[in-house]
Amino acid sequence: MKCLSATLGALVLLVISCSKPVTLAPPMVSYTPIDGGTKLQLTWLMVTNATEYYVYVDGVKTVLASGTYSLDVTGPAKLIEVSAVATATEGHRWSLTTAAQKTANLTVYTRADAQQINHAFYFDTTGVAQAIPLSRPSDIDFMVDTSQTVTNIELRSPDSCSPQYNTKSNSSAGAGVSNLADLMIAPAPGVYSKARTISLNAVYALWLDPGANGWTSDDHVAKMKVEGISGTAVTLTVEYQKIPGLRWLMSD
Repeated sequence: MKCLSATLGALVLLVISCSKPVTLAPPMVSYTPIDGGTKLQLTWLMVTNATEYYVYVDGVKTVLASGTYSLDVTGPAKLIEVSAVATATEGHRWSLTTAAQKTANLTVYTRADAQQINHAFYFDTTGVAQAIPLSRPSDIDFMVDTSQTVTNIELRSPDSCSPQYNTKSNSSAGAGVSNLADLMIAPAPGVYSKARTISLNAVYALWLDPGANGWTSDDHVAKMKVEGISGTAVTLTVEYQKIPGLRWLMSD
């Protein structure tokens, strides 16, 4: 009996030592803004060997049983991650950064200042705001102008000028907050203006509508704080949501 027990024990050890760890690939996740850009719908394909899935929204975990391959993230967030799990073994996470891209110390000048060339700005493909001259009309997202009273400084869409610089129908809205981080989601259409007088220390939401066709999946939002006004110089901090169709504006 002792010999038999020893043999069985050796076989068990052999089976355990030869077993391979479960392999879990990162989920292949697609994401789509829904409900007017207030939510982000996640969908993914089944992962071989997975018994459940973890979805992290800014570190807060939601557990989903195998057979569930979607989740709507209902509030603004900075980071979303999805992983596959099997018998308490978690695979590598798919991740998506949803925080807004920040550009600090952006200085533009009112169009009345002929000694300066950068009277406008645009967002490049990385979401960084760049000051540019009016001699690049097709690139302009917003320009800085003075109203008829001269002392008031206006933020203008390029299609609100005569003649138009381009056909983008961009606009801004007052945010009603003084801290940029407090504006976490851009307002829905209906409160925006193509020409708006801006004030020192005020925060504004920006809506970029390149197709001039109302809110669509190719539109972007941003937020802006007027950090300084010195003569014709206007200094801004701007944060841009790189995911088109999503109105979240969480600061990183």
